[in-house]
Amino acid sequence: MTRPPTHARRAESRAIPYPRTLSAGEAVMALLMAFAFVAAALLAAPSASGQVFSSTPYTAAPDPAVEQLRNRIEGLESDLKRAIDRTEKLAFDLSQTRKMAEEANTGRLKAEADLAALALRVESLEGGGAGGGSADLTTSSNVQSADAAISLSAGASAQGLSNRVDVSTLPQDEEGLLKEARNLLLDGSYPSAQQGFTAYLAKYGKGPNAHEAQYLLGESLLYQDNYTEAADAYGKLLSSYPKSPNGPNALVKLARSLRLLNKKADACKALALMPQQFPKASDAAKQLASTERQRSNCK
Repeated sequence: MTRPPTHARRAESRAIPYPRTLSAGEAVMALLMAFAFVAAALLAAPSASGQVFSSTPYTAAPDPAVEQLRNRIEGLESDLKRAIDRTEKLAFDLSQTRKMAEEANTGRLKAEADLAALALRVESLEGGGAGGGSADLTTSSNVQSADAAISLSAGASAQGLSNRVDVSTLPQDEEGLLKEARNLLLDGSYPSAQQGFTAYLAKYGKGPNAHEAQYLLGESLLYQDNYTEAADAYGKLLSSYPKSPNGPNALVKLARSLRLLNKKADACKALALMPQQFPKASDAAKQLASTERQRSNCK
């Protein structure tokens, strides 16, 4: 095989270069240059170790969302405190208002009771005055009756209405016992009057004035709103003392007691007996009966 000429081989070597092997000195110099480049890059970059190992404590920046939530919670706590304070004040005001209302209601009920007692007393005085006899305490003087009406309109005192008298301290003779029991009724001491009339009837139930004591016993019970026993007392007067001058008024009071017991039909039946049983009843008694018929819605 024929070799190409020498100049041809040189030209071919120049066309396709081959990597040249570095000498040891050149390799060391290249390595040093690489280290120098890396060191320059490290010096130019920020030092991370300076941040991590710095003597100044690291403080994180506040989170806006956390701060907003904290402010919101503080605002809610403030609103809750104000609401609690307002609720406590409203509760106190409500308590005071309720107390005032209860006191006003107690006064109203007492006034209504006093007016009702006075109305009953006036009706009794009107009926007794026109019918003659001893009906409705008319055996007392007009001045005493007027004083009794004034005492009732003033409300008599709660102590006088509730305390009971010791019957043994009352006079034991017939006239004195009846008079003292009547005075207790006039003074508004209804429970004590009831005791007095009961004691009188137990001792003098067959005496000439027993019919009056029986009628006044019914009055003392009626004024205590004891309608059941009042009706029994008036009924006993009508059955045991049919000729008593208190009969017409007792019939009306019987009807009234039945009406207040929500027995209006029975009240109307009792009032229907007035023309038959007491055809000569006074005009005042008839007027009281007519008024009671209207209140009982009698046909």
